[in-house]
Amino acid sequence: MDKDDENINKSQPPEGHSAGAAPKPARVWQLDALRGVAIILMTVFHALVDIRDFFGFADIRYSEPPLMYIGRSSAILFIFISGVSCRFSRNNIKRGAIVLLCGMAVTVATFFYVPELYIRFGILHFLGTAMILTGLLKRVIKSRNAELVFLWLAAPVSLFAGLYLAQLRVASPFLFVFGAITENFHTYDFYPLFPWLGVYFAGFAAGRLVVRNRERLAAMRPGVCSRALGALGRKSLIFYLLHQPALFVVFFALSLFIK
Repeated sequence: MDKDDENINKSQPPEGHSAGAAPKPARVWQLDALRGVAIILMTVFHALVDIRDFFGFADIRYSEPPLMYIGRSSAILFIFISGVSCRFSRNNIKRGAIVLLCGMAVTVATFFYVPELYIRFGILHFLGTAMILTGLLKRVIKSRNAELVFLWLAAPVSLFAGLYLAQLRVASPFLFVFGAITENFHTYDFYPLFPWLGVYFAGFAAGRLVVRNRERLAAMRPGVCSRALGALGRKSLIFYLLHQPALFVVFFALSLFIK
């Protein structure tokens, strides 16, 4: 769910080639297909939320197993793939700023629609922040080995920090970005930096393997299903911004016949 669908084919040209003479890099269609799977899971989960919370069609326990795993699986896929895809971008700080601005637009929209549960730090806020941090990390740590060591240490630390912070209740209302919340904190779509940076950093570390095997992966022929999922995955940010309004229109139309 980011802008890597536009940047994944714009990585730096190989050594020995000028920018004008470099061939167009092969696209790793598997990432697009996996992102398409994540979009479908996300749409199904958000449809369940809308059915219960906004239209009252059925009492669906989406926050309990097994349905809660639909939403979690979607988020894990999005975040991990975003970490991998940052290996292909020349400017993660710029991409992150765009995604973060989209997240702020979601905050404003939900504040007016559901002020008691508006999205303060959802998945777009997280992904935008993580991309910016990745861009800064690449500027600070020049050694590839040092970067890899940092990532594989930071990933589990982030996960365990998230588990610890989730148990805390703090007085400050400004620590939710890190995962520490107050007693009366309520929001939809909450993805704080901890533990989710652990998933993102794991994806960013694994992205080195994807880059190394880029040509081999791209040479594999996708099936019909994979091509359809890939087409969806390439427009993930646009789809994310539009899918909820579209669901609301569909369910509102249904409500005219059901009630």
